[in-house]
Amino acid sequence: MLEAEERNASMTEVGPAWLEEILARHVRTGYDELGSFYAWLEGSYGGETLLLWTPRGRGEAVIRALRNLEYKGRIVLGLDASGGHGAPFQRALEWVRPRRALILTEGEGVGSSFTPADSNPDGDAQTIEVEAPTGLRYREVSAARAWKGELEAELLRIPGPAIGVYGWERGIPTYGVGLVGLEKTLQALLQVWRLNV
Repeated sequence: MLEAEERNASMTEVGPAWLEEILARHVRTGYDELGSFYAWLEGSYGGETLLLWTPRGRGEAVIRALRNLEYKGRIVLGLDASGGHGAPFQRALEWVRPRRALILTEGEGVGSSFTPADSNPDGDAQTIEVEAPTGLRYREVSAARAWKGELEAELLRIPGPAIGVYGWERGIPTYGVGLVGLEKTLQALLQVWRLNV
């Protein structure tokens, strides 16, 4: 039923709001104070909680990649309204408390490390003032710290996202996943983590 509604809506409306409305009719959903949208997608009994963090405008593509997957536990889809800032991702980690986290990026494969560019030799973090879609203002500090995670999977490697460091600092294994071939990448990761059905 969700698939048919999703297909019909995608033919008539543009933007992610329709997707959030459809998800809200079928699964537990909510917004946080920074405007991020969450949908709890329940799998089979057992498993763990996996946060899948994606830009709000990529939600439809992610749902398409998820619809044929069978998994244990739950996948919490987080739609980021900020355009890639670290503060909303940190809030998502606190709100969802996942065992693992995936961040959607460009390309194909898995990002298991991040090395900052040498554009800031002093290592000083850049700070900006941001207003969330909800009107709440927060300070965004650039995530310019290197991180690296081990991952035993035969998948293409791509650069990981800078904000992945926030997961690793909390002890949450965090990786980037490329939009190209996303369903195949997710299947492989679920198998490696023994979360596939």
